[in-house]
Amino acid sequence: MLAEWVIWRDAFSPDECESILEKGKDLPEDMANMGVDGENPDRKYRTSKIKWMYQNIYEDVFDKMWKMTTKVNEEYFSFHIDTLRYMQLAEYEESYEGQYKRHHDVFWMNRTNKHRKLSVVLQLTDPDTYEGGELNLEVQGEQPQNYAAQGTVIWFPSWTPHWVTPVTKGLRNSVVCWFEGPRWR
Repeated sequence: MLAEWVIWRDAFSPDECESILEKGKDLPEDMANMGVDGENPDRKYRTSKIKWMYQNIYEDVFDKMWKMTTKVNEEYFSFHIDTLRYMQLAEYEESYEGQYKRHHDVFWMNRTNKHRKLSVVLQLTDPDTYEGGELNLEVQGEQPQNYAAQGTVIWFPSWTPHWVTPVTKGLRNSVVCWFEGPRWR
């Protein structure tokens, strides 16, 4: 592993970001829960709305994300990844102070033969249209900087503690996905 995080600025154009949001308008929406099967609805810990993105509707996004992640993984992480089951379209809005407190994305004690290896966040919203909603990573080395621009993608190991601060004005949208592989050993 050569990096704790990788940023790809302008990975998606503003038009591509808007297209993702437009396609998502008719998808079923849920309040986000936590846990392997979403069994924990603790609103003090996570307040956001989500929609599940699947390859049959977002084939172009899945293909692009796979290609980019393959390149980033080969160059910086060298994790064994082989699965991207779905993506999550997330909304953090000021009316409910959308946030997600400190957590990591690996479910160590799950019932499958897979673990999340790489977490990926695509920033869909122009940061000038909202306040708060900063994604923070707890890393040992240099902190990532300047990754809130629309169309920017950040990758980090799924074991990395991270959080999103409360949105205090406006609306922040992102796409989050997790590339999985054989269980960590």
